[in-house]
Amino acid sequence: MMDSSASVGQRNFDSSKTFVKRLAERFLSAERSGRAAVHVGVGQYSRERRMEAELTSNLTLLTSKIEAAAFQNDGTDVTKAMAFAMEQLQKSGGGNRKRKLVLFSDGRSQGVTEAMLEKRVRLVSEAGVELYVITVGNQVNEANLRSLVSRGRSYDVTYAQRHLFRVPDYPSLLRGVFYQTVSRRVSQA
Repeated sequence: MMDSSASVGQRNFDSSKTFVKRLAERFLSAERSGRAAVHVGVGQYSRERRMEAELTSNLTLLTSKIEAAAFQNDGTDVTKAMAFAMEQLQKSGGGNRKRKLVLFSDGRSQGVTEAMLEKRVRLVSEAGVELYVITVGNQVNEANLRSLVSRGRSYDVTYAQRHLFRVPDYPSLLRGVFYQTVSRRVSQA
């Protein structure tokens, strides 16, 4: 789920799209053992939420849909973004599949309390979805970021460190091998 709120800005949103395309390519072109199948979907959120690409293993289709995603330039509602992502994952079925959600967030969200955030995170965790958060910059709400990577439980530093990715600015998303670091951690069991 890409953050498309006004605080991100058009140029940074475009950097996010490039990063997400690299991440999707890495997930979909990786060697898999056994009958493992990987599907990637991409959504964005601001005040409104929308799927830019349904879950697919078709990299060409996914890349073109990500490229076409339009910046919303509005407020931020991270709890509704997570609820939306969960609806999309549930619609796709799943059975015994591992389901993971990568969310761009600075932890700031209009009208969201820490209790509301913890409840939503707990629901995500109880649904068997592993949540990873990418945060950019230093204008963040640390308490909310901790809640996002808490599974809705007492703060577990080791778990949080594996599930929270920090970069100093949007251009840093595209430097070096950051996308490989993210894909490696998300891909681990």
